[in-house]
Amino acid sequence: MKAEAIALSEEKLNGRFYTPEFIVNNVLDLSSYYGQTILKKHAIDNSCGDGAFLVAIVNRYCNEFLKNSTDLQILSEELSTYIHGIEIDEIESKKCIDNLNSTIRQFGLNNVNWDINCADTLTIDKYNGKMDFVLGNPPYVRVHNLGSSFDCIKKFSFAQNGMTDLYIVFYEIGLKMLNENGILGYITPSSFFNSLAGKYMRLHLVKNNLLDKIVDLKHFQAFTATTYTTIAILKNNRQQNTTDYYQFEDKNNFPYYVDTLSVEDYYICDNFYFAEKNKLQELKNILTLNIAKDHFAVKNGFATLADSFFIGNFDFDEFTIPIVKASTGKQYKCLFPYKNGRLVSYEELTANSSLKLYLETYKELLLKRSLERNSGWYGFGRTQGINDVYRCKYSINALLKTQSDLKLIKCDKGVGVYSGLYILTEIEENTLRDMLFSEDFVSYVSLLGKYKNGGYYTFSSKDLKNYLEYKYSQRNGFENEQFSIFSYS
Repeated sequence: MKAEAIALSEEKLNGRFYTPEFIVNNVLDLSSYYGQTILKKHAIDNSCGDGAFLVAIVNRYCNEFLKNSTDLQILSEELSTYIHGIEIDEIESKKCIDNLNSTIRQFGLNNVNWDINCADTLTIDKYNGKMDFVLGNPPYVRVHNLGSSFDCIKKFSFAQNGMTDLYIVFYEIGLKMLNENGILGYITPSSFFNSLAGKYMRLHLVKNNLLDKIVDLKHFQAFTATTYTTIAILKNNRQQNTTDYYQFEDKNNFPYYVDTLSVEDYYICDNFYFAEKNKLQELKNILTLNIAKDHFAVKNGFATLADSFFIGNFDFDEFTIPIVKASTGKQYKCLFPYKNGRLVSYEELTANSSLKLYLETYKELLLKRSLERNSGWYGFGRTQGINDVYRCKYSINALLKTQSDLKLIKCDKGVGVYSGLYILTEIEENTLRDMLFSEDFVSYVSLLGKYKNGGYYTFSSKDLKNYLEYKYSQRNGFENEQFSIFSYS
């Protein structure tokens, strides 16, 4: 299930993304699959596709073997004994065997009885507890695309929370395959760092001291799909209680060491965060601060679910308000069929003939939306933000790369906000701007690891509130505030 892109529908349904050679070699190197110690050690790729990982594994094995022996018969026997693969797709499994045969011919070998299984990895347990190395690029398939496999997947411990992904289950399968000193090396999405679906996996890694090395590829795209990935090296029976953290150098396609982290450094509020220790300490301070008094409320702007209808240029002014698009800072006009937070009756609204014609023209479009209960077909799809229209607020965009991307707009009473967030506070505007237009805020957002295309990061209303409360408390000497006690139990 690897490498050069194939049809998008097949990628979505089968999780088949081909692995570049430099990624394969990085995973093998970080997993210590090199040198004489790999001889007579069992290695498996349990979603081997056309054999990107197994070809590299066989190459390394042959080179090491031939340093001390020229007996090709023994080499052939060892390859059939110690190299293993599983692939659910028959065509791909045949390609894998063909590629392995092509690889061994350069070493003078013609026949190896390859242990490549065309089967569903979810149903195989014959390798459990026997592998020295589990290496590969598991399939990435969201739960809604799992089809008939869904019931089987939900039996796994790592799949008990949230909208799971198949790759998370493959971590559990891989760990079960390892022997008592085995090493697992995968490249997968990094979403397990903080997703609800990854909760039980994170807890298992922490409680069993398994996380040996982590490489965060951040915005670097290793595959044709927009997937943010990590290389994770897990190891049984580790003697140290720390994890080596690496970042990825995309110019040289190589991970570089950043810091050695304890669990207390990177496991914060049940999620994983990776950076230098001093940055993680600041992040931990922000996320674990207990607030004695709220100074900020941060909320999502309007969700009309039909912006093209509600926002634009109208030939009527009644039941309209000015509105700011937080993502751009631009101001428009918004149809606002509310009084005192309640939806105006249809009769009152349509007393204006122009407004009545406008509503009737687009009624079918509005009815197709997924509405909250009691929203009304001519009201916004969601009620969020409606009650705060007649309060002073600050709109803010939730996507940035540098502080110059930040757009903070003061909105007077009667102005709405959409396509972003808004802040309610009694704090002076200059103080708010000082806290937000800073490298500290950009650093904080980047540490949250919510990556977007083009090198951008996003953040939630809760993320922004946490930061503002911390920074304001910091300015005031943390009066009446305290940090919560770290716990990962």
